[in-house]
Amino acid sequence: MMLSVRNLNTYYGAIYALKGIDIDVDKGEIVSLIGSNGAGKTTLLNTISGVVKSSKGQVTFKDRDITNISPYQLTKMGVGISPEGREVFPELTVEENLRIGAYIVNDKEKIRSGYDRVYELFPRLKERTKQQAGTLSGGEQQMLAVGRALMSDPEILLLDEPSLGLAPNYVTLIFDMIKEINKQGVTILLIEQNANMALASSDRAYVIENGLVSMSGDAKDIANDPRVKKAYLGLG
Repeated sequence: MMLSVRNLNTYYGAIYALKGIDIDVDKGEIVSLIGSNGAGKTTLLNTISGVVKSSKGQVTFKDRDITNISPYQLTKMGVGISPEGREVFPELTVEENLRIGAYIVNDKEKIRSGYDRVYELFPRLKERTKQQAGTLSGGEQQMLAVGRALMSDPEILLLDEPSLGLAPNYVTLIFDMIKEINKQGVTILLIEQNANMALASSDRAYVIENGLVSMSGDAKDIANDPRVKKAYLGLG
């Protein structure tokens, strides 16, 4: 198993945010976490990535304990992170933002191939290499955030709400790129409020409710469950 979470418990101040979460992500998969606002999805990603410390439980990456590890060390191990809200550096150019994503890479040729890979996935970014990131549209900033996470050549990519606030055409484009990145050999853990698109793009899925996993299984089976249809897909 590439990524494994066992009995993870996390507090946000006095709020008991994660109450014993178990999830697994195998090599080559796209696994989505769906749930409503405040369910604990982002807290889970932040705890896996070391931004928030857990109070109990274990996270392993390729059988190595990474519980409460620093994000810097996690990146060095092969975990890429694209946070909620994109968080690009607005005053820096597209190219400079991407270069920051390669801060652990010392090989100039590897950095150059990283640029090529990102620009092939997102041709719009290539057209805007010298443009300040703050002047990009929301969709372009999201492309940049994903591209920046790819610059470290990760084995697994953690994506937090990549479609949030985007126009429909950008949502489609982002999900197409997620599938393409996965085809290139990158395992993906995807947190999404757009349950319809997430489930259609994933191999497996977990439903998070009130800090607990309420459902898990094949993404198609989850999408066809009447409870999920009613609560998250606007059907039934």
